[in-house]
Formats: sequence, structure tokens, C-alpha cells
Amino acid sequence: MTDDQAVDHLQKLLGTVRDGETGFQEAAEHAEAASLKTLFQGRSAQRAKLATELETKISELGGQPRERGSVGAALHRTWLNVRDAVTGRDDYAVVAEAERGEDVAVGNYQETLDEGDLPADLRSFVQSQYDQIKSSHDEIRDLKHRMEADKK
Repeated sequence: MTDDQAVDHLQKLLGTVRDGETGFQEAAEHAEAASLKTLFQGRSAQRAKLATELETKISELGGQPRERGSVGAALHRTWLNVRDAVTGRDDYAVVAEAERGEDVAVGNYQETLDEGDLPADLRSFVQSQYDQIKSSHDEIRDLKHRMEADKK
């Protein structure tokens, strides 16, 4: 894999975490429960940190981090759904949309990790970020399931 190809993969992940940062911030602003506000603010901050790490890695490989990445329509639509969910829906709807955004983020990281010729050091870097994204996904998924059970 060339450095340019590696940078392309990292640019996609950069767009992913930036979209997540924005989506979680919007969710935090509109969530009703204080615990959800705190959770979403924390996730937004986490994504900002991951973005900074990705920007550094892209620069180390000779690339120029994009100001705003183009992750693809799926993630953008998902976070638009989060925005729409927070205007007039309950906290459960916001959590459910956040989980959908996390599904896309996990998928984007898995896609990069599935790349056969990803250099070992880069694979380790991406795996470390993936582990954080996956952990966040699982926590939000579990929260959604608890909220579902409470509704019954």
C-alpha cells in the first residue's frame, strides 16, 4: 500500500470521526436527561481527540488533512437523522439514531481494517481507534436496549 492509499483510508476515517463529533454534540444539546447530555458530550470530545490523532497520522504520511471529510452519504444521512430526532422526539429516539451513527462508524473502521495490505504500524493505530469506537457503539447499543425494556 502506498502512502497516498493509506492517507485516503485515514481521510475517510477522519470524516467519520468528525461527523460523529458533530452528531454527538447536536445530540447532547437536545437530549433531555442530564446523563445523556454528559454521555454525548463525552463522545463528542472523544471523536475530537480521535480526529486530532488522525490528522497527525495523515500529516506524518505526507498528506494534508481535509477540513471536512466526505465519508459518504450514509453517515451524513445518519447524523442528519440524529439532528431530526432531537427536534421533537424523546431521548430514546436520540439514542437509537446515535446507535445508527455508531453502526456506520464501526463499519468504516472495519472496512479499513479489512484492507489486506495495510502496514502493521498503521493497522495497530486504526485498531486502537476502532476499539474505542466499538466500545462506544456497544455502550450506546446497550443503553438503547435498556431504554426499550423500560418502555415495556
